[in-house]
Amino acid sequence: MQKIQVAYKDIVLAEGGPNEEYLASLRNQLKDLEAQGQEVMLVPDVPAQNCKDVDAALEVTAAYRHCARRVKDCACVKGFEIPAVFAAMERGGELADNFKSELLEKHPHYVFE
Repeated sequence: MQKIQVAYKDIVLAEGGPNEEYLASLRNQLKDLEAQGQEVMLVPDVPAQNCKDVDAALEVTAAYRHCARRVKDCACVKGFEIPAVFAAMERGGELADNFKSELLEKHPHYVFE
C-alpha cells in the first residue's frame, strides 16, 4: 500500500478556509493511482505548532474531514493515519478517537493506522 503525505499547510489556506485547488489536485493524483490499481493510505502531516491545544486539534480534524469529502470517490483510498501530533498531546487518545469517528461518519470503509 502506498502512503501519501497530506500536509496540513497544503489543505488549509492562510486565512483558514480549505485550499480547494490543492484538494482538486490531490483528487486527480489519486484517480491516476486508482487507474493503476494502487491502494493508498493518506498520512496527515501536521506540525506541532498547528496543534497546540484541543481546539486546534479539532480544527485539524475538521480540515482532514473536508479533505476526505473531496476525495470520497477515489476508491484507491483505504484510509488515513491518525495525525502523529495527537499522540504527544494531553487527551491524545480522545483526539485520535474523534478523528476516526469524524471520518468514519461519511466513509465507513476507511481503516486507520
